[in-house]
Amino acid sequence: MLLDHAVLDMQAAGASPELLDFVNQPQNLVSTPLEKPKPLANATRIQVFNSYAGIVQALANHHIAADTRAVVYDNERSTGTPAAELEDPVRYCQMTATLLHQNGLEYIASPGFDLSGPQPADGQWFRQFVRAGLMKCARYADYLDVQDQLKQGTSTYARDAQAAAGLLHQMNPRAKLLMGLSTSPSGRLDTAGQLWRAYQDTSRFVNGYWLNVPHNVSGNSRPSVALQFLQQVVTQIRRSGQ
Repeated sequence: MLLDHAVLDMQAAGASPELLDFVNQPQNLVSTPLEKPKPLANATRIQVFNSYAGIVQALANHHIAADTRAVVYDNERSTGTPAAELEDPVRYCQMTATLLHQNGLEYIASPGFDLSGPQPADGQWFRQFVRAGLMKCARYADYLDVQDQLKQGTSTYARDAQAAAGLLHQMNPRAKLLMGLSTSPSGRLDTAGQLWRAYQDTSRFVNGYWLNVPHNVSGNSRPSVALQFLQQVVTQIRRSGQ
């Protein structure tokens, strides 16, 4: 899963035709607003919202594109989700699922770890997230995105992904698990090697990833890091004949 600006930044950075062909497939989800054309014709359009209220308004105003298959509800403190929704996040996850399914759309749950409180001193934010009951959002989802990119490339990331896969299978076996990856998680300048290790450690038990290419603290995105990582993925898949 990618945001449209991440695809555009990678194209501008000189993504190879082979790599773009790999990404330009229906199983890959690219968030693109109603008013914009898809940057990859064959990828599946999704749309991202930070509030249930925003989704309600978008549906009422016909701001969901006809070819949109799924909607991400990215509810977290850092994205500006309204206070009322932050007070009872699982309830709003359920309401979002009901609303989207009634309108023929799939629901991608992406509840932020910060809904459980600040990052704990031991760094085990996913465990705190689980203890706070926020995995319950997955009961109603078609996809669950686990925003663990701060731990990408570490043994904690691998353990969290495996634990999330087990919990998701127990509560909603039809849902697909996505793990967060980022070229600059919270402004930190990570490497393609860290993304690659995260992928190698988890690809056998997750369904996919949300690869984020954000603008970092200097105001620049880092598409070259994403391209290096994706080229490693493409090379491995080609060699394995998948």
